[in-house]
Amino acid sequence: MRIAENYELWHPEWDPRRWVLKSRVPNMAKIAKKLTDTEIKSTKPAEKEVNLFDGDGLLLRIAPLAKGGKKNWYFRYAVPVTKKRTKVSLGTYPHLTLAKARALRDEYLSLLTNGIDPQVHNNQKANALKDATEHTFQAVAKKWLDEKVKTSGISQDHANDIWRSLERNIFSTLGDTPIKEIRPKMLKQHLEPIEKRGVLETLRRIISRLNEIFRYAATEELIEFNPADNLGQRFSKPKKQNMPALPPSELPRFLVALNNASIRLETRLLIEWQLLTWVRPGEAVRTRWSDIDIETGMWNIPAEFMKMKKPHKVPLSKEALRVLDLMKVISGHREWVFPSIKAPLNHMHEQTANAAIIRMGFGGELVAHGMRSIARTAAEESGKFRTDVLEAALAHSKKDEIIAAYNRAEYLTERVVLMQWWSDYVSSQKCKVIAA
Repeated sequence: MRIAENYELWHPEWDPRRWVLKSRVPNMAKIAKKLTDTEIKSTKPAEKEVNLFDGDGLLLRIAPLAKGGKKNWYFRYAVPVTKKRTKVSLGTYPHLTLAKARALRDEYLSLLTNGIDPQVHNNQKANALKDATEHTFQAVAKKWLDEKVKTSGISQDHANDIWRSLERNIFSTLGDTPIKEIRPKMLKQHLEPIEKRGVLETLRRIISRLNEIFRYAATEELIEFNPADNLGQRFSKPKKQNMPALPPSELPRFLVALNNASIRLETRLLIEWQLLTWVRPGEAVRTRWSDIDIETGMWNIPAEFMKMKKPHKVPLSKEALRVLDLMKVISGHREWVFPSIKAPLNHMHEQTANAAIIRMGFGGELVAHGMRSIARTAAEESGKFRTDVLEAALAHSKKDEIIAAYNRAEYLTERVVLMQWWSDYVSSQKCKVIAA
């Protein structure tokens, strides 16, 4: 018997020869009796799970007595497109009342009518709330900086400087903005006033940090693209300037100012220490007593304190050891040779020497880092030392790691001579001042 396309078998238990029109098949789905609060309250937990149905997918599931008998609301539905049956938890009774559970079910039914999966909808709402609270630009920047301190080994002082720069220049307007909402045009408009102020080096550093933050956010899958990418190309570039440094001939003038400056003894000794050892400001303030070998006259700086992240040895001259003798009375019982005045358990700030040099009247002429240049120039002009020895003393890196390792060992003896020569040179400049 041929079966027409618009006919179907009603039920396998019925007579197979009985065919009915699809359009006339009655809806045989069971119509659930509506729940009441009285019924819910009177239904007690049993040995097995109990389900109470309210219709249209809403049910109250009562856990077995052995599991606490908790009453949980669920909404059962077919996922749009796939039609896979699933359920979503709505809450517990009586915290979520019958009326509220029905209202939530009706909301979900409305979503399903428009082809929206209620669970997907809930996740999107939760993510939007998270973006507005946990994933603001400032919150993500904090996580980025914390990770940068851990992984790249930058000092806490440097990290604090970065954070203050972001507070001054970025957070006031973009700090509370969800990071995924920030667009290139927003950043450009925000940075244009900084460019107009003419502080192009500050602008360059800010753009560099923005790029790092957005790349971190992309790695964490908080954003899909970096809105700061190529941002630097849309602003004026700062002219490259070397750090201000005096010529060696001006060293006597600086030493007079240092001797007469109204600064603390610890700060004066810090400046002398950096001048005598050729180290960077961040390395000088991180001098620890445990890294000093008085017997051999050697300062063993660990890799984490060095800019290039490689351990470095500094031969100590007689004058450098004298600085340590003077500081031992002040800080010999502490970890750091140059402890912070306000927080003695920490070392001095990297900018302490710079601030003192500015107060001494050398602003624009010299920075603490520039003392390395004075030493290098004087040693080079003397003609007594090879360039590679001077580079090793400054802890400048070499591309070839094997050659660099041999050079460090080979040059150490020459650097002992270099450091004492330099200290004698500084002392001779002091003598010139006294003679004058």
